[in-house]
Amino acid sequence: MNTNDKGFTLVELVIAMAVGLIVLSAVYALFTVQSKHLATQEQLAELHQNAREAMDIVVREISMAGYNQTSSSCSSPVTAVSRCSGVTTATNAPCAGIANAGVDTISFVADLNANCDTTAGVGNPSENIVYDRYHSETSSTDVFSLGRTSNGSKQPVIEYLDLLSFSYHDANGNVTANLADIRRVKITIVIRAANQDLNYTDPTYGDHYRRYTLSSFAFPRNLALSN
Repeated sequence: MNTNDKGFTLVELVIAMAVGLIVLSAVYALFTVQSKHLATQEQLAELHQNAREAMDIVVREISMAGYNQTSSSCSSPVTAVSRCSGVTTATNAPCAGIANAGVDTISFVADLNANCDTTAGVGNPSENIVYDRYHSETSSTDVFSLGRTSNGSKQPVIEYLDLLSFSYHDANGNVTANLADIRRVKITIVIRAANQDLNYTDPTYGDHYRRYTLSSFAFPRNLALSN
């Protein structure tokens, strides 16, 4: 037997284990940080996607406000839809255009099938639209949704809506409440994540939900056309 062969001493084993634990701890810490970062990025990506999809729907529909046929082209001029007029709320309903220019709600009418009639019903789908922020009976007390009401039937567009606001501008960009002068509508929404991130504190709300704010303009080009 070769008595010169030596194994690891107890001290060497302890040192090797300590170094291994340090390396393992560093790898675990890096993995934890990367996992948290990935979860945050996925949460933000979901927020951005949901907000943009909701905004695209709202902008597209508001842009069609006021679409209708002129009285002279209607087969029944008596039922021809006139342009909405009034301050904030239309005084000549039924009408085509923006019927209610609220701060956190908007209603508008478009004669999409060009039948000179915007009466709410199955014969005129999606011609009477309302967008607002509401609390669903099936949601928890602090969860609000972006509601889309079409001909009296409300459906949620997106949940976890913390803010919905509208501002109305004339052709020169000035804020106006006169329905006949509105040429563009600014929409702002703030949505929050469904779950809290305890490593994050919102600077405005003071809670642990991440939020995303998105603003866009809708240009109802039909409102500039003579009726």
